[in-house]
Amino acid sequence: MGKCDWKEPPNNWSHRTRAAHVGYDPFLSMGAVRPPIFSVSTFSVENAAKLENMFRRAYGFDAPLEPDEEWPVYTRVSNPNFIMLCDRLQCLEQGAENVRAVYFPSGLSAIFTTVLATCQPDDTLIFGYPVYGGTDHQFRHLIPEKLGINVVPVDATDLNELERTIKTHASKLKILFIETPANPSLAMIDLQAVADLTHQLSDAAVVVDNTFMSPILQHPFSFGADIIVYSGTKSLGGHSDLIAGFVVDRDPQRAQKIHSTRVTTGPTPSAFDAWLLFRSFDTLEIRVLQAQANARKVAKFLEDHPAVEHVIYPDLFKKNSREWKIFQRQCEGPGSMITFDPKGGKKEAYAILDNLQIFGLAVSLGGVESLAESPWFHTHLDVSDEDKRKSNFRPQTLRLSIGLEDADDLCSDLDQALKKII
Repeated sequence: MGKCDWKEPPNNWSHRTRAAHVGYDPFLSMGAVRPPIFSVSTFSVENAAKLENMFRRAYGFDAPLEPDEEWPVYTRVSNPNFIMLCDRLQCLEQGAENVRAVYFPSGLSAIFTTVLATCQPDDTLIFGYPVYGGTDHQFRHLIPEKLGINVVPVDATDLNELERTIKTHASKLKILFIETPANPSLAMIDLQAVADLTHQLSDAAVVVDNTFMSPILQHPFSFGADIIVYSGTKSLGGHSDLIAGFVVDRDPQRAQKIHSTRVTTGPTPSAFDAWLLFRSFDTLEIRVLQAQANARKVAKFLEDHPAVEHVIYPDLFKKNSREWKIFQRQCEGPGSMITFDPKGGKKEAYAILDNLQIFGLAVSLGGVESLAESPWFHTHLDVSDEDKRKSNFRPQTLRLSIGLEDADDLCSDLDQALKKII
């Protein structure tokens, strides 16, 4: 954990400039313009008292040190690559001061550890559906069955339902978790309204999965969120060559508790993956904006295609609808995820998937390559059919992650696959 301690970025620095300069001092590594990989299990310190202090803070007995005083002691606890990486991510977030990031070996590990650090048995967690299928499984099965936490799903797009649910559970509510735009329906949830309701009625933390938009296109802290989680595997990593997760917290003490929980439960990221992520942050904004430009062309192409029944993409929301107003207020762009329903059912959807040539038939998102999958039968297979329908997707629904290929080539690939069902 750490913050921008080498170069405090001026307020007028863009995401791109922050992502290229913050977090690494070449003169701490003999002038190397890129950081080394600290493939090290343990670290020496000057004296026994300092080693004791580092362990006391790692396990949460004492308040966390200021970032420029932090010293790695053991890679399960921390590592220079972890510290540099978190410095950089923290500086990309907007809307809160002195935020702290914690690095995890996966996004699901980040979510589970946040719950473990924040909730006790018999506490309540409310989550707005839909969410990523793995998150849904944690919330509906693992967390209530193994941790004894009361988990309540809610349609977070319905503020009246949300208010009733929060009021019912306010005394024991510890986390309200939302994902927006939601996976896979791209449902838009009003972050400010959700945060205001939650904070007025309870002491719960509002946790937002910001994976789809990344720190480039959406800033949940600006709308009242308390904690942001990411799957670092997706846009943050951006090359489909690592698994990672992050928690970014506006409360340094709570972040320290989450960090200590990670340390004591043992999930340890790798220094090499941290190094790869640090590299990827250099190009994060360029990649996100190019993928978004491609997605805009692909979404318009699908909207006009005779074999397509329905397309969900923020640019295509009906003007002045609830979704459009939230999108315009909350997001800096529509992103690179598209959900669409071809005409027909599962048979037709599979025919499209099986005939794509450029799109990879694979899960995940946010990489250089474009990917396609069926949420109903792939990423959200474990979710009940009833909950899938409530979440506004169907057996024929396909989810596209648009990458960095030529947009016209992507449209041509979709066209030839779609023609197989006409």
